[in-house]
Amino acid sequence: MNSADRNIFLEGEIVYLRKVNIEKDVYNGDWHQWFNDKEITKYLVHGIYPNDKEEQARITEEQLKNKSTLMLTIVNKSTDQSIGVITLKTIDLINRTAEIGMVLGFAKVKGAAIESIALLTQHGFDRLNLVKIYAGQHIGLWKWVNTLETIGYKLEGYRRNMGFKEGKPYDIVLTGITCEDYYKLKETRGGKLIDSFDKIYARKRKENIIPELKNFLEQLNKNTNEVL
Repeated sequence: MNSADRNIFLEGEIVYLRKVNIEKDVYNGDWHQWFNDKEITKYLVHGIYPNDKEEQARITEEQLKNKSTLMLTIVNKSTDQSIGVITLKTIDLINRTAEIGMVLGFAKVKGAAIESIALLTQHGFDRLNLVKIYAGQHIGLWKWVNTLETIGYKLEGYRRNMGFKEGKPYDIVLTGITCEDYYKLKETRGGKLIDSFDKIYARKRKENIIPELKNFLEQLNKNTNEVL
């Protein structure tokens, strides 16, 4: 199958991103089950109410009509099977910002997640002319936060008690990348965010530094309260 038949929009080495096809992706796929699965939704806001194909089709149709959202299907190049969905949402063309988000399904394809983010990040800066792309992650996803660092995303903040699951509140961390950082990084890597996957994996931070960020902010707030 050639690129035209696949309707490729953004292409990488492992995955390509294309326009969502509701018939193919939702009605003839297992997309709706991703949001019923406890492991996939462990660190997401989904999985609260049951999902089915009709509900997923309705939600997807609404998102596709939303001019402030760009939603794309993630497809494994080697199998031509959809393995996830990725979005730029809350696109603000006046302030030139957007939030990036992604959900991967049951198929585990090494490198697919970071390449998908890199492809849509590049599109956001190069073609949508954004100046900032940001995201929020459950603190349990610290390894993913470390992965995002390898393509220029930086820790930017910490929000306490942003949700409640399994009997306790959870916090999230904020990450983001600016167009200035993006173009500098891309220049050093020969025009790509991912110069090679081996280098990406070698650059990845091993330790969890999110507790350091939390402790720093707690100490800062403690000192502020003492002044007041």
